[in-house]
Amino acid sequence: MRTVVIVCLLVLAGCNAPTGGVNETSAETATAAPVPSDSTLAPGVTEAGVVDADRLAAAHRAAIENRSYTLIANRTERYGNGTVRSGLQIRVELAADRGYHARAATAGPDGPVFLGTPPASAAFWSNGSVYVRRLTNDDSTIYNEFRPREGGAGTWKYWVATVPFGGGQADPTSFYTGVFRSVDIDAVERGTDGDTVVYRLRGSELRRASFTGEFTDVRNVSLRATVTERGLVRSLRLRFTGTVDAEPVRVEWQVRYSDVSATTVERPEWFERAVQSS
Repeated sequence: MRTVVIVCLLVLAGCNAPTGGVNETSAETATAAPVPSDSTLAPGVTEAGVVDADRLAAAHRAAIENRSYTLIANRTERYGNGTVRSGLQIRVELAADRGYHARAATAGPDGPVFLGTPPASAAFWSNGSVYVRRLTNDDSTIYNEFRPREGGAGTWKYWVATVPFGGGQADPTSFYTGVFRSVDIDAVERGTDGDTVVYRLRGSELRRASFTGEFTDVRNVSLRATVTERGLVRSLRLRFTGTVDAEPVRVEWQVRYSDVSATTVERPEWFERAVQSS
């Protein structure tokens, strides 16, 4: 049975990467008001949980459209002995004019290869007309200016839509739709983050496996998400165990949005070196 819980709420929504990175925390405190019965708390969300995943995902898209924000995402896959199979860390600061500063790191024998063979790390910056990068791989670092193809690697859409949500044709709308359709929400907690009312969603029952990719026999699912009344999914943490190549693997996927409409993008200190090296 789904329940609505009024609790003192403290969310520590950091992003822990296998190669080390930036953690962020956000304190959410309890409110005294009860969650209204039979009402919509956020687009697609009621006291019963997520009743319309498409509506919630669309509201999330609208909440960040044409706004600046900071996006942090981490995905780590570990074997039973703790060894990292695959690791990905992303932090992107995106301006309203879609200038950006992106930092990424990969790890593991089956880690993403968009930066080269893991482990690798990189930083990319653009103001919309100039694109520069710093790439570290195989114990060497290169700096250069580059020109991405439209919609491809190195564009702002690539960093905030494709890479954090699975690569390929991934995007946040499809990701959130798939996750909230797949995991049954069994508890909703109401709190505040500053002056903003938020709802923390919890679920552990898998209805379908639309987000699990190559993994089979998916089990031990845990979903935690924080959603504003407007439908912004401020944070999401998804954990599950799956099987790949006959080996059990534990997956943890975290995504967090912060500083919406308040993010500024500064030119990196290595900018001149990248331009001069090109």
